[in-house]
Amino acid sequence: MDKPHIVTASELQRSSGKVLRRVAQDNQHLIVERDGYRVAVLVPYPEYEALMRLRASAAHRQLVRALGARAEQQGLTEEALSGDVEAAQRQVYAERYRNAGTQR
Repeated sequence: MDKPHIVTASELQRSSGKVLRRVAQDNQHLIVERDGYRVAVLVPYPEYEALMRLRASAAHRQLVRALGARAEQQGLTEEALSGDVEAAQRQVYAERYRNAGTQR
């Protein structure tokens, strides 16, 4: 692994344009230190977006597993859960469009 690029908080404050160019144009990852402690990381925005998508995907998988385990504990079948979801969707649809028609 490459040696991390470190900038101090004071350098970031003094030369923010230069530091941000290093991140945006040179695709550098920069660790910001303040008083010798690592306090932040600067990464190019597309990498941040990819990380957030990955994190959301992992959270979604974890939620699905937890819900599946909970349903199994309660003895619910996939068919019963699908029926409940469809009923909830119909209810939300009816509420949304019934209310939309009265707001004109």
